[in-house]
Amino acid sequence: MAIGIEDFCEDIVGKAMRGTGTSDTDLAALAGVDIESIQLLRRGGGHAVTVRAVAAPLGLHPEKLVDVFNRAWHPEERAVDGLFMVNTAFSDMFVNAYLIWDTASQEGALFDTGADASELISKAKQEKITIAHVFLTHTHLDHIADLDRAKAEYSNATVHVGSRELFPGAEPVEHGDVFAIGALTVSARLTWGHAEGGITYVVDGLDSLIAVVGDAMFAGSMGGGKVSYEDALRTNREEILSLPDDTILCPGHGPLTTVGEEKAHNPFF
Repeated sequence: MAIGIEDFCEDIVGKAMRGTGTSDTDLAALAGVDIESIQLLRRGGGHAVTVRAVAAPLGLHPEKLVDVFNRAWHPEERAVDGLFMVNTAFSDMFVNAYLIWDTASQEGALFDTGADASELISKAKQEKITIAHVFLTHTHLDHIADLDRAKAEYSNATVHVGSRELFPGAEPVEHGDVFAIGALTVSARLTWGHAEGGITYVVDGLDSLIAVVGDAMFAGSMGGGKVSYEDALRTNREEILSLPDDTILCPGHGPLTTVGEEKAHNPFF
């Protein structure tokens, strides 16, 4: 599935400005450029020299940000047996959700539902997968919009959500909790900052280590630090970028990526 990058240079700069509380006027002074250049950059225009100038004051990596500005990088496309991704429209954006299963036992779980879980459900039926769990990365509406359909289809499945975001009918997940899907293990890591109770689910047992990260991180970017920008950066470093480089990251928006690719290309880190 070919999916475009979620965030462009202007999105990343905007998130960093909001996270650090930096205004256009502040950034112009810190970067030594005129405010018109800042405003042009924030509208998706401008020049690479402006991009380099604003990066350091915002704590962003200059060359990585220039690559994003030039649209010079996209993560490699990859597929893993036992991992199925859907990308569904929600309002003016697209959101991802996942079906992951143990290919030996055909036991599986949904990770978020996106705007429409029907394709996940159809795939599970096609592959004769038993669904016992629905794991929610966080409770922002775009990621749980079709939860009722999933619950109706899998009435015996347990819904899990981070304990900081208690949700009706869902069991609380704590950092460090471990679950089983057949021979697969699912380990919960608290990656909050974008959402109060954001959880990354690390799945071990397929051909590649998988981390379903929700909106904690995107290919070349991250979710906005709506709750705490500093903690979003910190928990991404500690709980996601500490995983092996070949770990496949499954974000809430945009294409699949890996820890190694994010270390090499993500301007936030």
